[in-house]
Amino acid sequence: MARVGYLVAPGEEAEWSFVVGRAFLAALPAATPTAVVAALDALSGEQTVEAEALVALLPLRGDQAVASFAVIVQRDPTDEDGVPVSVIVRGEIAVDVFSVGGSRRFVAGDIRPWLLADFRAVTGLVIGGPGRAVVPAGLLDSGRLFLGGTVSASRLFWTLVDQPESMEATIIRAPRPPAVDADTVLRVPRVQEDTVILPPPGSRGRRHGSVPADVVAPAGQAGQGRQAGQEARPAASDRVLYGLRLPDGTELRLDTACRLGRHPRPARVAEVPPPRLFEVASPTSAVSGTHLDIRQVGDSVVVTDLGSTNGTVVTLPRRRPQRLVSGQSLAVLPGTRLDIGDGNIIEILPTNGD
Repeated sequence: MARVGYLVAPGEEAEWSFVVGRAFLAALPAATPTAVVAALDALSGEQTVEAEALVALLPLRGDQAVASFAVIVQRDPTDEDGVPVSVIVRGEIAVDVFSVGGSRRFVAGDIRPWLLADFRAVTGLVIGGPGRAVVPAGLLDSGRLFLGGTVSASRLFWTLVDQPESMEATIIRAPRPPAVDADTVLRVPRVQEDTVILPPPGSRGRRHGSVPADVVAPAGQAGQGRQAGQEARPAASDRVLYGLRLPDGTELRLDTACRLGRHPRPARVAEVPPPRLFEVASPTSAVSGTHLDIRQVGDSVVVTDLGSTNGTVVTLPRRRPQRLVSGQSLAVLPGTRLDIGDGNIIEILPTNGD
């Protein structure tokens, strides 16, 4: 079992919006657009969530880019004194990670777009601004008790208060994709040394300080080389799925992610299952090569502009149109229309349970 508490320092305004789910913890600046926070909060009841799916909801470029955030998901339990977690950080935020051997502070510094670390045996976490001192381990049960959802605060405390054999905690383990052939997914090898830090491309060999974690990797390598989860995902036929109506009138279910554009390409890191690619006509090149990603995340449909030149116009039911800028994500409802240019309109359809 675990306890989650939040704290707002006297006389200070809350700096962060914390989302506490059954499968994850997330921290975003208090000024983050409400739609972004709501997209994460919509997943708070999910039993299993991939860290990569959570980060995909956060715009990393454009006027609404989330400059700083932390996302934490538990990995498969072990027999060590603590639970293994994956931590992704970006910008000016610190995650203090506690174990039986002490604590260490994990920050991204100036690494972009974000930095990932796997920690083996975690007994407590504190999330907040990097300017604050590390709290003593005896104060990990600080703050007002919080059971889940979204709260504005200065710091969030997570600590194991009991460790039954199953190692169940407030963060429920997120299963990994099934193992695939080595030539399908590039793998980061598991190592036993304290730390391996992999600088992102373009860092010119710059060296970074040591972090006592298993593996630290830049964006784009999250989840590679891990063992398959012990819990099987529900079959697509058993899931309640939303649907799409493509520009040519074709209707399909969101049993896997869909990418649209003039010449769409999959992500640089292979996904399992791979996204469907749909090529659309664009005589004026208003549609970018890989323009839009649409996927079902839990009970939500999330659309992400994939760095397009002209953006994506989103019209929610009974709402005025709004434009997604390059890299922006938004959780949408059935009946939403997505205009990617040159008359190419995609419509979100109700679930197959309706």
